[in-house]
Amino acid sequence: MIESMGNNSLFTRWRPVSHFIAPAGWMNDPCGMMYDPTRDIYHLMYQWHPNHVNWGNISWGHATSKDLVTWTDVRGWEGSQAEALVTGPVGSYDDLGIFSGTAQPVNLQGEIDGTLLIFYTSVSKLPTNWQIPYQNGTETQSFAISTDGGETWTKHENNPVIANPPAGWNITGWRDPFFEAWPEMDALLGNTEPHFYAVFGSGIKGVGPRIPFYSAPANDLMNWTFLGALWEPAANTSLGSVLETGSYAFNFEVSNFFSLNDDDGNVHYYVNMGTEGGNVTLHPRAQWGLWNEGLMSRRENGSARFTPVAGGAVDWGLLYAVTSFNDTKNNRRVQWGWAFEEMPDFVLTQQGYQGCFALPRELFVKTSKGVVNADGNLTTLGNNRLVEHGDGTFTAYTLGIRPLPEVVSGIRNGSMQRNYAAGPVSSSAVVASGSSHMEIAATFSNFSGAAGLTVAASPGGEEYTTIYFDPSSRTVNVNRSYSSSIDGFTNYTVTGYFYPYRFAKTGIEDVTMQVFLDGSLLEVYVNDRFSLTTRIYPGRNDSTGFGVWVSDGASVEMSKMAAWTGLANVFPERPLNSSSELVFDTAEQTNNYTWWLGN
Repeated sequence: MIESMGNNSLFTRWRPVSHFIAPAGWMNDPCGMMYDPTRDIYHLMYQWHPNHVNWGNISWGHATSKDLVTWTDVRGWEGSQAEALVTGPVGSYDDLGIFSGTAQPVNLQGEIDGTLLIFYTSVSKLPTNWQIPYQNGTETQSFAISTDGGETWTKHENNPVIANPPAGWNITGWRDPFFEAWPEMDALLGNTEPHFYAVFGSGIKGVGPRIPFYSAPANDLMNWTFLGALWEPAANTSLGSVLETGSYAFNFEVSNFFSLNDDDGNVHYYVNMGTEGGNVTLHPRAQWGLWNEGLMSRRENGSARFTPVAGGAVDWGLLYAVTSFNDTKNNRRVQWGWAFEEMPDFVLTQQGYQGCFALPRELFVKTSKGVVNADGNLTTLGNNRLVEHGDGTFTAYTLGIRPLPEVVSGIRNGSMQRNYAAGPVSSSAVVASGSSHMEIAATFSNFSGAAGLTVAASPGGEEYTTIYFDPSSRTVNVNRSYSSSIDGFTNYTVTGYFYPYRFAKTGIEDVTMQVFLDGSLLEVYVNDRFSLTTRIYPGRNDSTGFGVWVSDGASVEMSKMAAWTGLANVFPERPLNSSSELVFDTAEQTNNYTWWLGN
């Protein structure tokens, strides 16, 4: 039946409304996010292939916001109006793609004067993939500049700024520049004048993934120096157990760095990276988004060495190309990530778009004091950096993650909130009917087995999705076996590692789940240090029930549960149906469909 439906006929069926999303067509990596202090405005850009449902001739789309809640398409939402950067003429350094990158509200002398500066990967050869031989000259690094607040962009006349990858590297790829001022790194390397630093996603074939590290004087951002790799992981290895820390795989993409201070003012150094080729049974996807905390030191050659001491998944589901920016307005680190679709080809043109972003997330050092390791499973080289004390307790430091509080408040605006009865639960129950755009929050304790929430349930039980914590495996799971009555949608159970802390004074911590369902997008947050993003595609319009779920023979204590139904639209100036005409590229435009699929 679906195969016979027309283009865009299902455009609004599973479409998120309270998340950042392109007007139509294919979108992937978040790019160019920044706060412009001269105009008091946030910018967010994205990889885009307008008028197509698959990846292809990639440009950048662009939207702005005053508050990170509601967004406005720059120059309009129709067709390709929102494009910021597009590919150059045939034969130029970026004629086959404007790949990912970042932006800063500075000029080329590092000054804040209203100028906006994009650093992006310019692509002139395709295909490119870590599994195939790399064609020299495929990727270079380039600047684009705006002096009118991002309305228009001019590519620098001396592009590419960096023309060649590190000498002697047989690379798997070399892309996605992330650049920022980093005062802590200035101090570590002994730079008396401010510098900007940049990292890229890369790897050395047959050796392992790499994060090449560069610097430039802040007063001359055309002058970049390669300093070496931040560290040298071997191919297809992991920091700790794969269950807890994921796989470094074979190639890094969309790498980024940052420093955060803990509650006591101590500096913690982090990297994020997308990894390719590390699929395992518990994580069938070939891509991971990972974080590592590391000790930073100075090498004998004057560069920096990153030595990982803790790590895990940035998101245990499908979120990828995860990057961040320094929100200088609020003195915090904000993260964005791309959630692709998990639908079969026979639905793509009917839906008319692919991809959106997860909610923006705050990253912080989560400090937990007085933790005890009663069962021996609080591991080193795992999710926590551990400091042991004389009384036998530990302080656990990990990367905290939570949706931005003001964004949560903003999308709740106009919703209907209800609280539900709490107490001991020994059987599953749907407690109410909600909507396809809602939030649920619940707190659990005293698990005797797997327990959690049910969402997107039909009245007769034909469709439902369960989200639960399993204390026996220390995992949070999203079981999608019955999420859709339509055959063909991806339905494996998504699994992420979560180890509840045991405190010397209060025992095992409660498990608080915060769940956002927005069309097909499902996000799960637990205890400000776990996130999991996935997709579900219910076939029934009445699959809106939600409640508590417990496994057979198990019980759990639920201390509170609340729901917000009818989350707000974050693109209020667009119509809900912002679909555009879909086109199919010719063989000539796609080099006989070897560069991209064309649709």
